[in-house]
Amino acid sequence: MIVTNGLVLNSETWAFEQKDLMVENGLICDHMPQNQTVVDAQGAYVIPGFIDTHIHGYLGASFDCCDPHIEKSLMALAAQGTTGYAATIRCHPRQRLLEAIHANVQQMKSSLPGARLYAIHCESPFISPDCSGAMKAPDIECTVENAREFIEAGEGHIKIMTIAPERENALEVIAAFQDQVHFSVGHTLATYDQTIAALSAGATRSTHTFNAMRPLYHRETGVLGAVLTDDRATCEMIADFVHLDPAACKIIYKMKGAERICMVSDTGEMGGCPDGTYIVNDMPRIVKDGVCKNMDGRIAGSCFTLLKGAQNLRKIGIPLEDVSRMASYNPAKFLGVDHIAGSLAPGKAADFIICDDQVNIAAVYVNGEKIGE
Repeated sequence: MIVTNGLVLNSETWAFEQKDLMVENGLICDHMPQNQTVVDAQGAYVIPGFIDTHIHGYLGASFDCCDPHIEKSLMALAAQGTTGYAATIRCHPRQRLLEAIHANVQQMKSSLPGARLYAIHCESPFISPDCSGAMKAPDIECTVENAREFIEAGEGHIKIMTIAPERENALEVIAAFQDQVHFSVGHTLATYDQTIAALSAGATRSTHTFNAMRPLYHRETGVLGAVLTDDRATCEMIADFVHLDPAACKIIYKMKGAERICMVSDTGEMGGCPDGTYIVNDMPRIVKDGVCKNMDGRIAGSCFTLLKGAQNLRKIGIPLEDVSRMASYNPAKFLGVDHIAGSLAPGKAADFIICDDQVNIAAVYVNGEKIGE
């Protein structure tokens, strides 16, 4: 297949180039493919498929378990431009958490159509009980031994783990496994000094920056003061304009730059579903006007995919090439799959989006096959 008449994003120069994108056997190639079927992009932009490193489910399916609806969900997710993801596991009691990890490990050994499962993100269990958001922190001690149990259960597939730096032994846990897992500070009331200590121990990112963490205060800037100003931290950003307003997104972008932001959705099972009441993790969730809340009125995850965030960021003037970097290349690096995904280089998976300047999608391809055909 040859995609012609497109503006293709070059991940080395971070600029768009008028060039053909050639695909053979599901991979991007640098030679004329045997199958010379031509796709005319008609002057549109060609960018890598999005990779969501913080997503709990979609279209009624949960990524916590072997959900029978997951194949339909993954196809719908891919149609929205998300061609890869990290299954994000909520807080659960010990046995249920281990079962969720095991279910995703087994799914990684299968080959389902649609969005690809690249890794696991444990948004648990070492969060602060005092800053748990819509989740309930399990009664699991933060220890090296407990962390080892969960990480080993993941068989090398847990690539991100959220942790509150103020938890007892948190620094020891980070230091012990920082060469295996990206620790993300989140669901935390940590001070600035506690967060800096976590980054020094090996933490590398912040979970849904601004949300479920100590607010910024001018005499104790807390987690935000640390992750926004320390180059060791990459910030997750939910750009649905529900979790963050446009100005907050601009603050993160201006402080961190495109190279240190991972766009995430934090979407759950109710994503892509109509307004109504849903049961998530045995608790009711109320979706109204596309906003999901729990019974206490707290925001409880998003209802939108990365596509909505990408479109929102374009509306506030962030360049498409930067949006692509934050939604594709950076997430691929965190999941350790940047050698096969996240950019449009020869040898990588032919997972790409054809869209206009405002990220209105014309077509999505996974493995060089058009989604929806």
